[in-house]
Amino acid sequence: MTIRDLRHSPRSIRTPAPARTHGRPAAFLFVAAAVCLLLAATSSARPERIRPGQSYYSDDQVSEGGVRDIADEKNYEEVYQSYRYYEAVYDDRGRVVILKQVERGEVVREDRYRYAGDAVLPVEHVVERPGRPPESTRLDPPD
Repeated sequence: MTIRDLRHSPRSIRTPAPARTHGRPAAFLFVAAAVCLLLAATSSARPERIRPGQSYYSDDQVSEGGVRDIADEKNYEEVYQSYRYYEAVYDDRGRVVILKQVERGEVVREDRYRYAGDAVLPVEHVVERPGRPPESTRLDPPD
């Protein structure tokens, strides 16, 4: 047997001994993973800092309380390459005022929301689509 044979012999391959975890590291990893999932699930779709009148972009949208909003904010350069993307404009209170759905560079739907005072939910929702008359819905404020 030569040195070369010993190097490639199965006996010469050493494997590390299995670690004894006693459940602690595994439990820690489980808790850490759960916390990360919880934070990801509760993260807001809105940008961290909202400037009234400025456009924000995403390749997906969400709907909460009857108000359409963008999902995770992305740069314009990222979403412009997509077939479909969304553009949102907020007011000074961080409420969605306009949400545009853009496909192939053309606006195919525009949602406009009007709010009364400090209300969280809109009192009016107008949907505009090219070639169609605007659809206006008056919303009753909750009691």
